Amino acid sequence: MIPEHPPTVAPAPTHIVLIPGFMCDHTLWQAIQPELQQWGALQLAGITQDSDINAMAERILPQLPARCDLIGFSLGGYVARRIAVLAPERVRRLVLLNTSARASTVAELAANQQQIRMLQTFPFRGQTRSALMRAMHPQRPDAALLQHLQQMSRSLGAEVFMRQLSIVRADGHDELRRITCPVLVIASRDDQMRSLQEADNILAALPNGRLHIIDDCGHMSPLEQPVQLLQLLQAFLRPEFI
Repeated sequence: MIPEHPPTVAPAPTHIVLIPGFMCDHTLWQAIQPELQQWGALQLAGITQDSDINAMAERILPQLPARCDLIGFSLGGYVARRIAVLAPERVRRLVLLNTSARASTVAELAANQQQIRMLQTFPFRGQTRSALMRAMHPQRPDAALLQHLQQMSRSLGAEVFMRQLSIVRADGHDELRRITCPVLVIASRDDQMRSLQEADNILAALPNGRLHIIDDCGHMSPLEQPVQLLQLLQAFLRPEFI
């Protein structure tokens, strides 16, 4: 879906790298990709081959240009900020989209291991409907969006699902203090997976951050509110924020 009313004034040419979230493929960006391609070179990074945040970051690093604007969504936000710490000279600006810096809880890790054990008995048919519904606006579930999320999950398959379930997320708030480039934190008002408090906590730890909240939007902001998201990205990618 291409936005009906995208921004009309493009930011300065740049190189933009997009990192998707948990069980998301390149189609996560389909609603905003045409506009982003008009702003500069666009690179779609992948995080399907590893079960560790640092390994994901180190796999992407050699593929990056000398300087880029880095956008990480959800799990991809964990990876993006790790890249910004490992190679600050490579990241001109950073966008953390519907993400967090908190550690995995004991309950989350136990639930993930239970799902992995179940996959040893039952065939993988994608994520459950209830899990996918949490990614959408709680009052306005969208059948087309649900189908899209199911398709991404099924196309990535059981091995990627198990690898990403195996990730143990460490607390990253101290690490955020080491990121000195301009950072845009974007949260959604109706996100059932990442709270506004988590976004506030990220902002409080950043030396050079700003926060914007997208109204009437669940977790999947690139697909639910692409026009609003593009407007925020356009404003942030202007030359004066370098």
